[in-house]
Amino acid sequence: MNQYLEYVNKIKNNGLEIDDYFVLAKYINRMLSDTEDNQIKAREIVVYILEYWNNVPDFYKKLFTDIVAECGFYPYLEKDKDKLDFNNLRMEIQKELHKSEFIKSDIPIYFHEAQKEVKELLLNTEKNIVVSAPTSFGKSLLIEEIVASSKYNNILIIQPTLALLNETRNKLRKYEDIYQIIVRVSDKPTYEKKNLFLLTAERVMEYKDMPKIDFFILDEFYKISQKRADERYEVLNNACNKILNTHKSRFYFLGPNIDKISQDFIKRYNVIFKKYKYNLVVNEEREIKNGDNYYLDKNPDEKETRLFEELKKLDGQTIIYCSSPDKATNTAINFAKYLEKNISERLNTENDIPLISWICDNLSYKWDVILCLKHKIGLHNGAFPKHINSAIMDYFNMGTKLKYLFCTSTIIEGVNTSAKNVVLYNNWRGKKKYKIDYFDYKNIKGRSGRMFKHYTGILYNFYPSIKEQDISIDIPFIDQENPLCKEILAQTANEDIKNKESKEYRELMQLPKDELELYKSTGLSIDGQKAIYDYIWANFETDYQWIKWNSFPQYEQSTYILKLCFEHLFKPTETKNITPKKLAMIIKRCNGSRSLITLIQNEIQYYHYQKGEDYNSVLTRAFQIQRHWFDYKIPKWFGAFNEIQKFICNKKNVAAGDYSYFISMIENDYISERANLLMEFDIPTTAIKKLDQFIPSSVSSENFIEYIKNNKEFISTMLSPYENERLQKEIL
Repeated sequence: MNQYLEYVNKIKNNGLEIDDYFVLAKYINRMLSDTEDNQIKAREIVVYILEYWNNVPDFYKKLFTDIVAECGFYPYLEKDKDKLDFNNLRMEIQKELHKSEFIKSDIPIYFHEAQKEVKELLLNTEKNIVVSAPTSFGKSLLIEEIVASSKYNNILIIQPTLALLNETRNKLRKYEDIYQIIVRVSDKPTYEKKNLFLLTAERVMEYKDMPKIDFFILDEFYKISQKRADERYEVLNNACNKILNTHKSRFYFLGPNIDKISQDFIKRYNVIFKKYKYNLVVNEEREIKNGDNYYLDKNPDEKETRLFEELKKLDGQTIIYCSSPDKATNTAINFAKYLEKNISERLNTENDIPLISWICDNLSYKWDVILCLKHKIGLHNGAFPKHINSAIMDYFNMGTKLKYLFCTSTIIEGVNTSAKNVVLYNNWRGKKKYKIDYFDYKNIKGRSGRMFKHYTGILYNFYPSIKEQDISIDIPFIDQENPLCKEILAQTANEDIKNKESKEYRELMQLPKDELELYKSTGLSIDGQKAIYDYIWANFETDYQWIKWNSFPQYEQSTYILKLCFEHLFKPTETKNITPKKLAMIIKRCNGSRSLITLIQNEIQYYHYQKGEDYNSVLTRAFQIQRHWFDYKIPKWFGAFNEIQKFICNKKNVAAGDYSYFISMIENDYISERANLLMEFDIPTTAIKKLDQFIPSSVSSENFIEYIKNNKEFISTMLSPYENERLQKEIL
């Protein structure tokens, strides 16, 4: 056993004699002056010492407090000041130099040594900064410092999911006296104060007349890479290209566990790339095996039983990574039923978790997520409505209401949370079993342990560890290592295109300029849009009746549009798990009832009550249809089709259709225009519709939220406890 592991084991098992502590202090100091790997090990030993501080002899506590300061662990010097022996003037001055200058907080905020270095680069140089660091490094805290500094007039933050953006909005709401926070394409900037844009890449491309962005923040920047095969990398490239080259913005890109980035990108944009392994939490790893062997996925019952046995024994909160929404939901429900036979602690009630009664009243008492919540089990996946995911995350982050959280890949990229323990239960993503790679593995492992709550976190692994490998990120619109896809080429300045002999470029240049501008504006496949355009043009005389509609489409009109979109706009990696005719029928029924809840009700009625399918699976599938199709895909497709038919009708000199009202209704669950701003927040539509009916019609969209704030006492009487809980979190 090497010396590092020997010391760690002795610290954890209280195996150090008094004299050993002085030898250990010398060992740590020597390691802190050595290679980066040895510095990491030294800091990890210090984290273990902090965790087992009560075992440190009083005589040596001042010495080890000084070592904590020497490591740059200033946040711990503040958090643990009551137990540490901190009486060193020089170190006290150093600590105060690491105090946040700008963040509004009830308690002082201190940066650790590496954070302070990044902060100085961001606020006191003109360099552009790209930071790769572990999950618990605190990269996002620096976003708040930039915003709080009020140094920039217009700041743009791009994050990959609306859930992350909403979380960021909640953190930054305290700066609304300085900034107008803009979250929608329809929101206009103000010139009376500064502007803070919180947008996805798609919304950046759709935003018209954006003022000059002074500072641009890109979170989870690895998603820009073609190598990561993210299905939205094209639009992220285009959004970055637009901001960097049109606005000439300074920027801060951040993400985890990246070893190298594009050298051409570094040179072109005057970038400092900082890669840190600095961590205030130690992530351990333990294997869960069947004797000397790993559990086989072909024996799911045996593996699941072992999972439940392990979960029941673990101290502290635990996140369980599963491959898909179905897998997470079914495993969580099975675990709840397992616990029901072995109840050993008080269960949650509706008073503890108001979401329970909301589910009973608005969905069904038959949904076994209720059973999970009662047994302190949460679920989080991309299929559930946003407000349910957000509420479950809030309950989990409270630390007392939920003990377990079953997640899908949202744990990697869609939420900010962590727990004492993380279990890697599946080592693939989705139903197609795309194996997680080292990058995903590191991100999952990094969710174990939470700074200021746990000094160490543990990954429990049902599989062999994934070997370490370098992660390199390309920037496609700069590197152009492979022929650029047409969607990125179309948004790249002609002088910046390296290979003008590529098939993609030549085909793009053959398109009429007005057609190219039309296709560029939607962010969808240019070839697919061109194919739809050509089909409509060739069949215009017979098909005009299917495209000329306004307000809401008839069933046949929806079917016509969806068939063409299915044929030409689907990506090769996407699965066609629904038909155009079924979607068109769902649209017809929802239009009739003016509510997307009809989708849920009809799926349950047909597949559960008539076909006898499991209620939980049917409901999860219905949620997936709503989130994937009605919240995203249908508005996007119908929006592109709308522009194409308008373009063709204009050329034909006939009246065009107008789908804008229908699109707005679909993506906002038929909420009125003045109230649909609330759809951006994680508030259930049941609450929004009540508010829309109650608030006088004379109150405009601009004053809608202000009216709620000014009348919150009375409004609270008309909402359920859960609706009030969400409104309080998001608005009040």
